[in-house]
Amino acid sequence: MKLNTARTALATAVGLAAGLLSTAALAQGLEEVIVTAQKRSESLQDTPISINAFNSEAIESMGLTNMKDVGLAAPSLQTPAYPTTSNNLAFFIRGIGNADSIILTKDNTVGVYYDGVYAGRTTGVLADLADLERVEILRGPQGTLYGRNTTAGAINFVTSKPSGEFALDQTLSLGNYNYQRSVTSIDLPEIVGVKSHISAVFTDRDGWVDNDGAGKIPGQDYEDFYLEDKKGFRLALRYDQIDRLVVDYTFDYSDMETTSPYFQYSGPTGPGMSAAGGDIVASYTERLEHTFDAKTGERRAYSLPRTVTKARGQSLSVSYDINDFLTFKSITGYRAFDDDLSQNFADSFGGASGLQVNTITEHEQFTQEFQITGATERWKYVAGLYYLKEDGSAEEMQYLDRALVESTGIVAFDSNGPCVSGAFGAAPPVCNVLDPFFYPAYLGEFTVDSEVESYAAFGQATWTPDVLDDRLDLTVGARYTQDDRSATRTNDGLLWNAFGPGSNDSDISHPDWSATADYRWTENFSTYVKAATAFRSGGSSPKALDFSETFDEETLISYELGWKSELWDNRIRFNGAVYQTEIDDIILDYLPDPVNNPSIVSIFNSGEAKIRGVEFDLLMALTNNFTLGINYAYIDSEISDAIFPDGSDRTDSTVLVWAPENAYSVVADYNVQLGNLGELKAHLDYAWQDEQYALANTDAGEVIVPDFGILNGRISLDYVQMLGGEWQFAVWAKNLTDEDSVNYRIGQTSTTYLQPRTYGVDFRLRY
Repeated sequence: MKLNTARTALATAVGLAAGLLSTAALAQGLEEVIVTAQKRSESLQDTPISINAFNSEAIESMGLTNMKDVGLAAPSLQTPAYPTTSNNLAFFIRGIGNADSIILTKDNTVGVYYDGVYAGRTTGVLADLADLERVEILRGPQGTLYGRNTTAGAINFVTSKPSGEFALDQTLSLGNYNYQRSVTSIDLPEIVGVKSHISAVFTDRDGWVDNDGAGKIPGQDYEDFYLEDKKGFRLALRYDQIDRLVVDYTFDYSDMETTSPYFQYSGPTGPGMSAAGGDIVASYTERLEHTFDAKTGERRAYSLPRTVTKARGQSLSVSYDINDFLTFKSITGYRAFDDDLSQNFADSFGGASGLQVNTITEHEQFTQEFQITGATERWKYVAGLYYLKEDGSAEEMQYLDRALVESTGIVAFDSNGPCVSGAFGAAPPVCNVLDPFFYPAYLGEFTVDSEVESYAAFGQATWTPDVLDDRLDLTVGARYTQDDRSATRTNDGLLWNAFGPGSNDSDISHPDWSATADYRWTENFSTYVKAATAFRSGGSSPKALDFSETFDEETLISYELGWKSELWDNRIRFNGAVYQTEIDDIILDYLPDPVNNPSIVSIFNSGEAKIRGVEFDLLMALTNNFTLGINYAYIDSEISDAIFPDGSDRTDSTVLVWAPENAYSVVADYNVQLGNLGELKAHLDYAWQDEQYALANTDAGEVIVPDFGILNGRISLDYVQMLGGEWQFAVWAKNLTDEDSVNYRIGQTSTTYLQPRTYGVDFRLRY
């Protein structure tokens, strides 16, 4: 479906809405949305920032159980599945992002915040969403208030706070693929002035790609692809018994055991086409739910252990109202994770072997932010200091399968340790290939240790001058950041290990600024113009041949014209923005040999990028029972002066990845009051994305993910009074049409597909 089809769908939806308005009883108005995008609570309509916000009711009705679901619902946000793990995502907003979001030496462009605490890495972000009051997606650079690595935008997760009164909220979900999910939330009565909230979420689902067939080796794991086993816990405490003082403490822990995406071979076939010279007889260009061997066309099992990710965090927020015009706030945060990742690319790079990757990552960070916020009759202001300390270590091991060991003699392991099979001689010792502990061929191991320390001072002030009937707000902001980082790489010393030892460091200081003029033409209509800068810090590539090579910071300036409006007695909310973003020294990834050795990646600064776009969010309360939302994003981009590490000018073949030209979503909700029986709710949402590039350098041919659309639905009977509690019963389905399009590509031959249709039921009790 191309642009003309997308326009037709949008026009149809708007026409339907207009027809309903002319024939149905009009609604009473839309509910106000409160956001904290500018470090204070204020109405979405009074905030001159382009924002998508989802409240708890929208999160439930749309089935937003993880961040991947949120990405599909927000057209300006792209969340491609990470190729080596099901516990991580890459985030792109307005075409700007970081595809390799898991590595420690390259920062992301979208800041992720949990109750104001920055999470430097997105590993574990696919933990189940629970206890959320709101998700805010801030589009465009947020360098002034949010700092480094927010060139694309920021995502705020805002959790619910303890009430101080006993309450129980229990949800149980069951579905196909043996899906089971339990979410328990308990508010406890206030004790010695402390309010508390406890929640737990458990999710299990079988893998939907059956990993079975020939080739199994005793002692190895053969889990199905896309399996999920997740647990999460959260504790929230609040103390507010002293006048003007509020103290919030939270602790969260998640334990995720999953298996990785399944990459199918989808390239050409023929004799002698594999890297080992063998024939490739089978190519699979439709979604498979069983594993296969491209060399034989038969079922084959691939060694696949579970990926285990354990993430934890703590935060302490202390807010004190010094007087009626000034508030001091301290936010102290600690986050950490341990990640043991396993992926098997299952012959998808040409049928020579099953490339296996095992990465063990440990990461922790400490953040401290001090804020002063306040307001007078004509001024609103916020100022603060910020500190970040981040330490991490990532150890990666790469293997090939047993067949290649037997044909080439690459190092392997048996129960006696490292060994050689075949031509490499007797040192180290020859492998016992019949040993039940015989491991796949060992290509090498390397470890990267990274340390980051960052300091910042920031401030922003909004002035309402005594002119134009107080309709004009002028805002200026500035931030200064000092960013220091260092990294070292060590390896196992094997001669054929491509990733040799090395070290690097960088020292970056950078100012950012923003300026906004916001004018309220009427009580319900305003426009704003904004210019803002941001930067992404420099770093290095853990998979570069020369680890001493570094890349510098990437800088950005954005110009934006936006509007906020509420029409027809607050029955229609229509917000949007037109923007142009200019990026200097853009950070690009380069795979020197994506066909034969996709694991080698250079990261470098090159050229400039210009992005132009339009986005709008339309929400209509057409009747007291029916609401319709339409969200749309358009992106046009170009890159100039793209000089690559080999000296070539590849401007014509370099593109922005995960930046669909058009994307939109349509959301419809219809609610009917049934008296004593409760409320019947019907929900449909459809999200569509244009085709998009999966690789920035397309010299080897365009690597494109085709356009696709996902339809989801949910019907529930809510607020049923029964057995002393309030009940909800629901049926739901995701990917109702069983869309089986491609959703990721690595090179020309390695492909994953969308998840099949899933469906289930929810039972919820509130007491």
